[in-house]
Amino acid sequence: MSTVAKKTKLSLVVATLLATSAHANTNNEIEEITVVAKPTSYANNVIEPAMLEQQSSVSSVLAVIDNLPGISINEGDAFGGDDWSTTITMRGFSIDGNQQQLGMTIDGIPNGGSNYGGGAKANRYLDSENLATVEVGQGTSDIASASLEALGGTFNFVSAQPSTEQSTTFAYTTGDHNASRYFVKHETGTVFDNTQAYISYSQTDTSRWIGDGSNGGKDNQHIEAKFVSDFSDLTVTGRVSYDDVHEINYNSISISGFEQNPEWDRLTWSWTGVPHFDQMFAEGWGTLRENTLAYVKFDYALSATSNLSLSPYYHKNSGRGDWIPPYLTSPVDGDGNPTTIGGENAGNYGFTDSEGNPLAPAAGCTASLEWPWSSGPGLNPACYPDDAIPVMSYRHTHYKKDRLGMTGEYQVTLGNHDIEAGFWFEQTDRDESRDWHKVIDARIYHHFDHTPYWTQYKNTFETDTFKWYVQDSISLGDFTLNLGAKQYLVELQRYNHFEDEYSDKIDSDSDVLFSGGVLYQLSASTELFTSYSENFAAIKDGVLERDSSTLTEIEPETAENIDLGVRYSDDRLSLTATAYSIEFDNRITFIAPGSDTDGIDYTIGTNGSYINVGGIESTGVELSASYMLTDKWNLYTSYTYNNSEYQSNDPSAYNSEGELFEEASASFKAGDEVIDSAQDLFVVSADYYSGDFRFGLSAKYTGERLGAWTDEQTRSRNKVDGYTLVDLNIGYNTSLDSGVFKSLDLAFVVNNLFDKSYLAGGTGNGSTYFIGAPRTAALTLTAQF
Repeated sequence: MSTVAKKTKLSLVVATLLATSAHANTNNEIEEITVVAKPTSYANNVIEPAMLEQQSSVSSVLAVIDNLPGISINEGDAFGGDDWSTTITMRGFSIDGNQQQLGMTIDGIPNGGSNYGGGAKANRYLDSENLATVEVGQGTSDIASASLEALGGTFNFVSAQPSTEQSTTFAYTTGDHNASRYFVKHETGTVFDNTQAYISYSQTDTSRWIGDGSNGGKDNQHIEAKFVSDFSDLTVTGRVSYDDVHEINYNSISISGFEQNPEWDRLTWSWTGVPHFDQMFAEGWGTLRENTLAYVKFDYALSATSNLSLSPYYHKNSGRGDWIPPYLTSPVDGDGNPTTIGGENAGNYGFTDSEGNPLAPAAGCTASLEWPWSSGPGLNPACYPDDAIPVMSYRHTHYKKDRLGMTGEYQVTLGNHDIEAGFWFEQTDRDESRDWHKVIDARIYHHFDHTPYWTQYKNTFETDTFKWYVQDSISLGDFTLNLGAKQYLVELQRYNHFEDEYSDKIDSDSDVLFSGGVLYQLSASTELFTSYSENFAAIKDGVLERDSSTLTEIEPETAENIDLGVRYSDDRLSLTATAYSIEFDNRITFIAPGSDTDGIDYTIGTNGSYINVGGIESTGVELSASYMLTDKWNLYTSYTYNNSEYQSNDPSAYNSEGELFEEASASFKAGDEVIDSAQDLFVVSADYYSGDFRFGLSAKYTGERLGAWTDEQTRSRNKVDGYTLVDLNIGYNTSLDSGVFKSLDLAFVVNNLFDKSYLAGGTGNGSTYFIGAPRTAALTLTAQF
């Protein structure tokens, strides 16, 4: 077998050991091998086994990386029950409702983007029981990573390998907020003398922690299957996952709203029959998604020193996003005639007579409902006759995506050169449409007519992606020199179904992007490293949604990353320290029309524009250490200091002289600290293993974050207070020598042990934030037989 193939198999073995120690360590002993980072010339980390145990099986797989340096994961609840409120930040880069600046892959296969509208994060593809490890490249992304969003680093979620032993596992979880989960997995063991496989199924249900009664929640079905077949020099791996979920969203609120009531996101759970209030009814804010991802990987040892890998894949995504506007619209075509297809909205009305004819508020009536924002007389029942009938809409945004692609890599060792060359090709079709449905009777409930009264728009976005890369790792005694180059060739086009026309094709190609690094083995336990890389994020197809975006003036986002660090590892202690500097240019942001008004603009459609808003500079330090204090106690800690600043004024708010536009909201200027970026993150955790018993306690401090300017003259800003969360996990695992069961495991996890009240992730505008989850406990019983 080739040297390259051996390296590949070794990494798989390590990943499997990590997963095994977390889920099936029958003696509950601390593993002798603790992996903190692979020997590369840029900063990177993998999760430790204890990080899996710190989260319940109900939780999203995203949560397991939260304690790694530089990373902050925030989800609407402790179980990751809502993609809408999920935010991820690392070194000042973000994944949230407005930004996708971090790459994400599953077993090296691209996830198809992490945005809400048609994207899918790792939790859509992996159950926690099937997660082996997560490889994180902070700042300088892995040159082979297949992502169009990897400006600030990459996450590769690695699925567990099938076992060589036959077994069946059943697990049941119960927890706070009506959480329940069933999980079953069957391992075939070795069949046909060369193949191992498994298949698993889970059903997860939770309720929103805010409110009671009809407050919604999460309903999720998930299936995974994987096989590995070894044919001497050829290894074939296949995997498929299916995920079907309906999530009721959490809402973001202002700091003042949080101070007024820190346990309510302003969504309601009792139907009032008044549409202006019922637009906040929780069950009307929904995310529905289906994701199927399948790949086959062919790993062929061409010779003793060379290896070829090819991985064709297919991904199908479909779904819907829901809102319930407190009115009906009046769509008209270009000639002003009523229409049900395309056109624009000529106005809204909130009440009709018994024949369905729109009514206007009584002359001279100025009464207004002031919650959740001013209704004006048009939506206030007091301004209409008693027999007026309230009306409202159920607005659906439909998402569909089909991706077909392949990754390939050739590795060869020639003397002291380890050479990698590869490609990534993908063809993507993404459909997005929006239709409006009439609520049958707004006085009773939000049941809607399934035939829409208006389809606002329907577009198909076609994206062709090709990436090539090459890297040479040159071994020079104690020095290893890495030199690499890559390039992205991306072409986008939109087809407007109503106009029956294609937009001009937009090329979002990168320059040839160079990377380089040096690794110096100072001693058997210490290595020094430094690296430089040029990262890139293509223009997203969402830019083509907006008719007023000046596409010829929009440039792809780029980032230059420099890392300088040291790694140390001996029998008991592993640590890393990294200093970094990042220059992020051409940040793309969306400017919504009327974005300074109160309330939600439900009819925004394809209005608004995307623009480049200058650059950001980030500098910082990341530290992490894992220390085996005794054979039973392990300590882990990480600290991050990050300072991110805007390098230019916001062009949507300031002119070239730095003067605020008339009627523009105060925004950022050059030198301002980046919105919603915490400077300090600090983690400390302790884990204890003794025989069948295990215990863990972890704490994470997230520092103060700054929001939007509240006063242009004083330059005062919103401030989100720092907070510390403590998590507890206790477990008992025992092997059974006889009877039906091979082993039993009992796991108890409490997140936010001291019930800290805090604001978690923001929405990117510096004005609203999601409320952090309260104390949440879950108990899981796992039986293997």
